Amino acid sequence: MEIIYFGILLCSIAFFIAVIYISIVLKHLADVTRSLGYTLKDVEEQFSYITPQLMNTLKEANKTVDELEENIKATDSLFDSVHNVGESINSLNKSYKNYKDQVTDEQFQKQLKPAIEGIKWGEALTQILTKWKKAN
Repeated sequence: MEIIYFGILLCSIAFFIAVIYISIVLKHLADVTRSLGYTLKDVEEQFSYITPQLMNTLKEANKTVDELEENIKATDSLFDSVHNVGESINSLNKSYKNYKDQVTDEQFQKQLKPAIEGIKWGEALTQILTKWKKAN
C-alpha cells in the first residue's frame, strides 16, 4: 500500500511541476500578447495619422497626372502643325526642284535679278529709315 501512496505522491509532484511550468508559459504568453496589443494599438494610431496624408498625396498625384494628360493633348496640335509645316516645306522643295530642272541657269538668273534688286532697294530704304528715326 505504501507503494501506491508513493506513486500517488510522485504523480502529484509531477502534476504540480507541470502546472507551475504551464502557468509560467501562460504568463509569458500573456505578457507577449499584451505587448503585441500595445504595439498594434500604436500601429493603428500611426495608420490613422498616415492614411489621410497618403490619401491627400494620391489625390495630388492624380491631379498632376490629369494636368500632364491635358498638357500632352495640348502639344499634340503643335506637333501636328510642325508636321504640316514639314510637309509644306517638302512640297515647296519638290516644286522648286521641278521648276529648277525646267529652267536653265541663265534663265533662272534673269528671273532672279529683279527679286535681288528689290531686296537691295528694300534694305537701302530700311537703312535710310533707321538713320532718319535716330536723327529725329
